[in-house]
Amino acid sequence: MSRSLRAGILLCALALAAGAEQQPPPIRCKVRLPEQFNEHQPTILPLLAPNGTRLYVDRKHHPQNTGGVRDPDEIWYADRFPDGSWSALKNLGPPLNTPGSDVLCALSPDGKEALVFGIYRPDGTKHSGFSTSRRTDSGWSFPKPLRIRNFYNLSQHYYATWSPDRRVLILSLQRLDSYGGLDLYVSVYDSLRDEWSEPENMGSVVNTSGMEGSPFLAPDGKTLYFFSTGHRGYGGMDLFMSRRLDESWKRWSTPVNLGAEVNTVGDEASISLTVRGDSAYIVSIDPITRRPGIYAVCLADSLRPLPPRWEPREAPGPLSLRLFFALNRWKLSAAQRQRLHEFVRRLPANAGEVLVEGHTDDLGSTQYNAWLSRKRAEAVRAALIALGIPAERIRTAAYGSTRPAVAGTSPEARRQNRRVEIRVTLAPQPDAPP
Repeated sequence: MSRSLRAGILLCALALAAGAEQQPPPIRCKVRLPEQFNEHQPTILPLLAPNGTRLYVDRKHHPQNTGGVRDPDEIWYADRFPDGSWSALKNLGPPLNTPGSDVLCALSPDGKEALVFGIYRPDGTKHSGFSTSRRTDSGWSFPKPLRIRNFYNLSQHYYATWSPDRRVLILSLQRLDSYGGLDLYVSVYDSLRDEWSEPENMGSVVNTSGMEGSPFLAPDGKTLYFFSTGHRGYGGMDLFMSRRLDESWKRWSTPVNLGAEVNTVGDEASISLTVRGDSAYIVSIDPITRRPGIYAVCLADSLRPLPPRWEPREAPGPLSLRLFFALNRWKLSAAQRQRLHEFVRRLPANAGEVLVEGHTDDLGSTQYNAWLSRKRAEAVRAALIALGIPAERIRTAAYGSTRPAVAGTSPEARRQNRRVEIRVTLAPQPDAPP
């Protein structure tokens, strides 16, 4: 990040002003990213890694794309140094990049799973759809296709994102029931069938006779950002925010324009929020040079993701989480790491000591079970530290099979006893909000 960009963000100030309904206060913070991001155009779809240290982009028709200048989309990235500056952009390479259209749509909360466009074939070709890839020490895995029931897209354009638990997809497609061009659709994962439901239109509150695309769902799982050409705005394509009103994924609040300090008379085509949720990276048009580029912008309080919900308590008490393990396993799965990430993200400000207890079933020797329960507790402790919990606040205990959660020796009882229990104490919070 350049010195001017750092200064711009530090000097970011929200100027409250009376305005029309559904319009946020003006935001005095919009800074074009350094030239390495913007020297080649078009460069679109910025996506910030959850830890904030890497920014992915889509470079279209770049000479160094896998397919050269005829390659329509390729995933590139830059890393952020401790001083805030950015490295040169690097091509992500295979297997995610091919001679065809390659787009990084979303990342899991731990940054280790990617949602990408296309169904990848071993010969390097692709067809329409979406896939997932896992990041390992040796790089990204070959993408695994998502089975989406009755999937089709009548447009050559496409966008996608997913919920923090990766159980819900929000897709931007054109289908027979679209209100206009691209519409936003929802698809829910069916674990019994290992497939995704048929995309369902998200309705006329969000979708219009124009186009809606580039969805970004905030970590709260409720606040959605997207572009639209159909809602009232400042230019041809503006960025908007809407909030989910219930658990159906079909009821959304009236979209709010992100305002004149974010949107222009040109096109704002995509958005990716930072970890804090108070700022974002967008694609916008320079008002003087008319050159497109990637910008950092600040978001007004009313446009940010919802904070964790505070619920009053009569007295401080513990928060808890239970993780289950397969037989003889102690390493954390991706699903377990995601549950830990969500658990830590929702911890209130008055969270205190964290107790991590490892347990096993009754199979195995006493010595082995003591070792295994300790390994499970240590694995969770290391993950909590990586998520920002200070090491001095974490206590671990290993009980082997001596404290079963469920009595008995049935397979189900043993499954429930192979676990780690996490308890977080809460300190008094006299200044809690009303």
